[in-house]
Amino acid sequence: MKRSLYLLVFCLLISTVAYSNEPDRAELLGDPRIIEDAAEPVFAGLTPEQLKQQLLVISSRSYAYFGFNNSEVQIRLPRIDSSIYASVEFSPARLLDAKGNGVEFERVRGIYDYDTHSDELRFAPVEGDEPIDFARVEGSITLRYPIRMRTATIKPGGATPTGLTVTIDGPFVSWSDPEKTLPEARPFTPVEQLRAFDASGRRLEQHPFKGYSARGGVSTEKYAYWGEVAEVRVDVVDEWAELDISYSLPSIDPLPASRSGTPPQNNEVKATPGGTVDIRIVKQEDPQAEADSAGASQDEVLAQLKTLGFRRFDANSFMLAATQGKAGALELFIAAGMPVDTESGGRTALMTAAMMNHIEAGKVLIDAGADVNRPDSTGSTPLHLLVMRCDTTEFLRALIDAGADLTIKLVGGVSPYKMAKMSRCSENARVLKEAGAK
Repeated sequence: MKRSLYLLVFCLLISTVAYSNEPDRAELLGDPRIIEDAAEPVFAGLTPEQLKQQLLVISSRSYAYFGFNNSEVQIRLPRIDSSIYASVEFSPARLLDAKGNGVEFERVRGIYDYDTHSDELRFAPVEGDEPIDFARVEGSITLRYPIRMRTATIKPGGATPTGLTVTIDGPFVSWSDPEKTLPEARPFTPVEQLRAFDASGRRLEQHPFKGYSARGGVSTEKYAYWGEVAEVRVDVVDEWAELDISYSLPSIDPLPASRSGTPPQNNEVKATPGGTVDIRIVKQEDPQAEADSAGASQDEVLAQLKTLGFRRFDANSFMLAATQGKAGALELFIAAGMPVDTESGGRTALMTAAMMNHIEAGKVLIDAGADVNRPDSTGSTPLHLLVMRCDTTEFLRALIDAGADLTIKLVGGVSPYKMAKMSRCSENARVLKEAGAK
């Protein structure tokens, strides 16, 4: 009896303690905070055959300082936000020498790279630091990909996707997903799966508070927002495609020493010469499942830019949009064909957005594939350009999540972490240290 009582008290604590530090409702409602020009995820309908044509599996080399020149197998997914929700499973691989004998290695699972929409499996040496010498790698990949996605809008008392429970209560949103209706977004990407909006359709800023409770085997998460929530939007999958991919790829030549810690300037990749990749569709296409992926023409995009005050389609206008933090205009420039790393005055739009701490503009540029480690004429990357401003922590996190190199030092050997410490930006320094910076 006593044990049952303790268990009951423990369960009650689990279901209530996380909510004990909720922010004050009146404070949240009395201080609405709007995310200006907030970008929504962009999905495109694909057939399994179209998906198959856009996949690329290649032999590659790591350019990171740690593990530099270790071999890896990389899968490149379509460059759309749907790829954030894809599931990639690498089977055990085999490394073979020139005579076909097995080579020992340590398997290192990579993480999803939002810049290139790629995932990878790395091969590290069992002992020592020298990259493994082998002739060929063989293995397979199981890919589960959302070929039809949409953003569902949920209002108080309105319908929700099957299996999902959402409750909107002023500035609070509680939701549970016992049937796993929602896909899981890959970590280290700028996409927030659940987003809240006010009655005017403006995106509300989320409060740091997150609550969690469990009752009857069903877990519920609770979020708080700065303002009255009129609707929430969540990304759901209407149809998945499953593909089995087998590969046999040769090892490629090591990178030159000068490339250590430096990502490629050109993200254009091609099939590995001498390699074979076989992609088999496990789940066949549903003829009724094709999504309408037609977008606006370039003329229509340019017309929209003019309504925002940008009458020239050039590098200076693109940079002006970044300087002003106009995320929507940057999206239009990129949609009309402006290269995201276009320079003006020796700096890219991402560098400019970082200097001005325009976080939403920065996220648009990062989402579009901007090079987060590209230096300006002084050797400063976007990270260096913002780290000494103490109000830039959110932008700093976005750069780290996008793969910003924390080890690049300026003249004199000053690292981003030391710059944050010197400027007494304690929160920036803490975030950098937690990410592994020194």
